[in-house]
Amino acid sequence: MKIAIAGLGLIGGSLGMALKKADDKLEIIGIDIDENIIEKGISLKSIDWGTCSLEEGVKEADVVFIAVSLSQTVSLAEKILPFLKPGAVISDTGSTKKQISESISNIVKKREDVFYVGGHPMAGSEKSGIDAADPYLFENAVYVILNDNSNLSARNKIIGIVEKTGARILLLGSDEHDLMVASISHLPHLLAGALVNTVGEIEKEHENVFKIAAGGFRDVTRIADSQPELWRDIFLSNKESLLEVLKIYKSQIDELELYIRSENPGNLEEKLTRSKKLREQVPKKVKGLLPTLSEIVVTIPDKPGEIGKVANILGAKDINIIDIEILRVREGDGGTLRLGFIHENEREKAIEVLKFFGYGTKII
Repeated sequence: MKIAIAGLGLIGGSLGMALKKADDKLEIIGIDIDENIIEKGISLKSIDWGTCSLEEGVKEADVVFIAVSLSQTVSLAEKILPFLKPGAVISDTGSTKKQISESISNIVKKREDVFYVGGHPMAGSEKSGIDAADPYLFENAVYVILNDNSNLSARNKIIGIVEKTGARILLLGSDEHDLMVASISHLPHLLAGALVNTVGEIEKEHENVFKIAAGGFRDVTRIADSQPELWRDIFLSNKESLLEVLKIYKSQIDELELYIRSENPGNLEEKLTRSKKLREQVPKKVKGLLPTLSEIVVTIPDKPGEIGKVANILGAKDINIIDIEILRVREGDGGTLRLGFIHENEREKAIEVLKFFGYGTKII
């Protein structure tokens, strides 16, 4: 099977890597406007070969994944349509679906022998571009496949390809998808940005406010560090669903404000208890649009060089610490470190190594 990937960024590059790793019989063709990126894609084993020509890249492809920005996705589908061979299937990786799927479906109707199946890999990174590509990006992540108005054979072909990446398939309609991602992805990004800007307003009068921000604030606002132009397009593309979710969110904030203003501890605690219980429904081992850190707390003695010692021990075993924070230090009573790892297996290896050297650890 020949698979073309148009757009060799984080998603396109990772998709190619994952497919080549899973099945070396697949021929992966990369299409990008930058020849240097194509060369890098070949060197990273993301693609077998590549081209800047749309016609050359798609003319023999059985499947074409469009992995460009939302604003370019529909126009690219229209451009490649004349060059596709009979039976070819187009899929996209856009993070909003209704507008895109309706537009591409109408474009594909111009040819009865070409099919479209919308998709959305629910995985990502704070980093972008082919340099951030990861063959394990989709592993254990949800990959949404649209089940409305698509050819069953074409849909099964896309499902079969995506399953090779280790992703979990979830079939959804475009309306349902957009409302769901508006609530669990788009709204959190919007709120993270609003929270940082709120503290920025406080900082105008109290210049040290960011200096006292610790792990909790950093964790809650981490996604505000994502690409502004990307999320601008996402918010506008999913305008209707996002506004609907924002309305619900505002009503929740209004309730909390009322309980605080009226000093109503019972209702306030009830609201917080409900949110605590609901949060327990969030899967702990499913990847999201941004990677969840696998974290541990390590108890260390209150001695000079102990933090460096822990880092050296893990470094000697090729265990990469992606995040580190001093949580508490008490004179004469040691302290604790929070260590974050990208992969769960690295965390488990770290626990085993640190235990061997006499350090107490706890998963958080």
